[in-house]
Amino acid sequence: MSVSDRQSEKLPVFGSLYAKLASILVLILLTMGLVYGFVTFSVTHNYLQEITQKFNHDLAKNLVGERDIVVNGKINTQALKQTFHDYMTVNPNIEIYLLDLQGKILSYSADPGKVQRESVSLEPVKAFFQGKLLPGDDPRSFTIQKAFSVTYVPTKSNPEGYLYVVLRGEEFDRVNQALRDNYFIQYSLLSLLISLSIGLLLGLFLFYAITRRVRNLSIAMSDFTKNGFSTYPESRLVDKKYKDEIGQLAINFEVMAEHTITQMRKLEQQDKLRRDLVANVSHDLRTPLASMLGYLEILMIKGDVLDGNDRKKYLKIVSQHGKRLNQLIDDLFELAKFDAQEITPELEVFNFSEFIYDVVQKFQNRAEQTDIKLLLHCSQEAVLVNADISLIERVLDNLLGNAFNHTIAGDSINIIVTQLNKDKELQIQVQDNGCGISERDLPKIFDRFYQAKNKHRKGTHAGLGLAIVQQIVALHKRQIEVKSQLGEGTQFTFTLALHSPA
Repeated sequence: MSVSDRQSEKLPVFGSLYAKLASILVLILLTMGLVYGFVTFSVTHNYLQEITQKFNHDLAKNLVGERDIVVNGKINTQALKQTFHDYMTVNPNIEIYLLDLQGKILSYSADPGKVQRESVSLEPVKAFFQGKLLPGDDPRSFTIQKAFSVTYVPTKSNPEGYLYVVLRGEEFDRVNQALRDNYFIQYSLLSLLISLSIGLLLGLFLFYAITRRVRNLSIAMSDFTKNGFSTYPESRLVDKKYKDEIGQLAINFEVMAEHTITQMRKLEQQDKLRRDLVANVSHDLRTPLASMLGYLEILMIKGDVLDGNDRKKYLKIVSQHGKRLNQLIDDLFELAKFDAQEITPELEVFNFSEFIYDVVQKFQNRAEQTDIKLLLHCSQEAVLVNADISLIERVLDNLLGNAFNHTIAGDSINIIVTQLNKDKELQIQVQDNGCGISERDLPKIFDRFYQAKNKHRKGTHAGLGLAIVQQIVALHKRQIEVKSQLGEGTQFTFTLALHSPA
């Protein structure tokens, strides 16, 4: 499955960003609701216990005094039993226990079948006498703790045990539970549900507003992919008006899309140039090969009857075509080396005045044969430059060869050498007054395989010479510039670094 196919698939219901955020919001609100309920119940429970315990702080002490449970410094067993009986029937909200000094339960007012503990912890009892209010053990349960009141019996100075009064007994618990079921829980849950529902709706709306921009951006990216990275998506899908992360993402996507479209167009253009190259190179190879084969066949068939001049003529033509093929192949291999970064300039200091004179001399014979003036404007003084001499020679050979190809008899080619920037740079100009280059072709002349449509062009080539020139000048960390007007001529300009003695 291709990338575009995967991107065009619809997301599952819970696979979208909005659905995930909504699910997270629901979980958060549910968790908050549970935490709120638990905290509310715990705080309310502890608050009720604290209020009850404060309100009934002296209940145990008052029972001892009012019920004559202690008489003459001793526990009145009969009065204690009567108190147990009365409170079981009259006031079941409290439960009374008689403990020994170790916390063991000796007797109580609760239903015997409900008491599970044989003793209670004395830690809360001791804290009670110190003024601290802590819930104490409920003898009817091994896990529950409740508010209580306690006092020494018979006296604090001569204690034999404790009168331990548990507040909010079983009967009170049932009433309280019913009240909670009917009022507190129902109205609390209703309020909580309403609050959470409102929060959920607001959250979903806000998430939708935020994820809508992300969703539109995702649609824009999918459309961009479906269109083969060649057409910019609708502007309404790329929202850049908000200066947040999504807005920055939209800006970055727009920059990426523009860059991608530009690169795709360049690739298409480059691909077209390469196809043209195949056609041009095939033609350039086929033509001289066919000519060479033709003349070689003539020499093989008629070699015995041809005179010496004809044989030399045919062999010269074969040699010229061979050199042309060799030059084409050399150019192709050289460009391949440039692309692979296998060529690095070997810089050396040399006298440019002598060097340029030797280069011009190579083309002097061609200039005389074609009746083209080849003029050198350079100082006779030694001018030392720091460059790769063989690569710079290749640059000048290509530029001069290009000039000869675009001039005719009577035209002139000038090589002008000038020192610039307070003798820090050497400027080299190769200019001609030939046919010139059209404004349409001028930006493309350094593109490899490109051949300007010019009826005055002489000779045949694959359009590689100027591409090689640009690569070599770039290796010297310089740029080459061109100026031209159709019908008036062309001028190429580049610079080299002058040698500065240490």
